[in-house]
Amino acid sequence: MILIDIGNTNIVFAVSSNKILKNIIRIESNQNNNQLNISIKKIIKKLIKIKKLDSPNRAIISSVVPSLNKSIIKILKINKINELFLKSKNILPFLKIDYNLNEIGADRIANSIAIINNNINNSIVIDFGTATTFEVIKESIFSGGLIFPGINLSKNALINKTSLLRNTDVVKTNNIVAKNTKDAIRSGFYWGYVFAINGIIKKITNEKKFKPKIILTGGLANIFKNDIRPKPIIKPNLTLEGLQIIGLQYYVKK
Repeated sequence: MILIDIGNTNIVFAVSSNKILKNIIRIESNQNNNQLNISIKKIIKKLIKIKKLDSPNRAIISSVVPSLNKSIIKILKINKINELFLKSKNILPFLKIDYNLNEIGADRIANSIAIINNNINNSIVIDFGTATTFEVIKESIFSGGLIFPGINLSKNALINKTSLLRNTDVVKTNNIVAKNTKDAIRSGFYWGYVFAINGIIKKITNEKKFKPKIILTGGLANIFKNDIRPKPIIKPNLTLEGLQIIGLQYYVKK
């Protein structure tokens, strides 16, 4: 079984082989169409050759970029692979959702399935992607959440709109007060997001009146793990884990 997570920044591929997540491959979503199609074709051909695939003729897909779906479907069809796009209405028998079903992202559904499958009934899942999303799971029900601009998206917007600032990686700084522009940008984004995230966690727990586990996923999760409170659990491949669970438990048997 091939697993595909189509995001605004990256497309992530993996396979489920003997019920183990393997061969995780990440490519950028914003390549030109020809280059992207070439990359996807190569990856699919590589993945279908892996031995002992669970349900080898099936792909489970999470997508938040509809414009990329047709190209991937075409490539899968050429390789005789049946695709299933994760949608809220398909997953309702397995996940209770208290949210507009026409608007909930497939990645957020997969994340929630993965967490509940790990017997975590109360949680806040924070996904550091193009957007930073909070998914609130209370008593195993997706209870809603919030979305605000992702860290790199915000940083790139700042750099592009200012003449004297230069791009730099987001890393933890020991001091919040910086002595140069590079460290000032790093400090602003690191500590700004730390305090924003911790403040939102506190607000959610008070509003929902529960004590959740904090789950961090996405590319920047590891950078922030030491300053998020309560101490978080890091799940870098949470969406893929969710897709695998959905495929193995709910669809492969059909």
